[in-house]
Amino acid sequence: MKNIPLEISEEELREVTKAYKTLQNFLEKIVSPNQLYTDEFLEGLHEAQAEVKDKNFVEVKSFADFVQ
Repeated sequence: MKNIPLEISEEELREVTKAYKTLQNFLEKIVSPNQLYTDEFLEGLHEAQAEVKDKNFVEVKSFADFVQ
């Protein structure tokens, strides 16, 4: 795929973002996450949600903390 330069105004970016959110909301209503994601991804997502719920994580305050 060839890269092409793209310039859009702030207003156009707002409109694109608004359209993206509209499509996202629509698709969430008609398509199950199980149809969009692999079982492995969904398992990891559920594990991450459980860790956040149980506060089983360490807050990262710097990039150095993140890569450890």
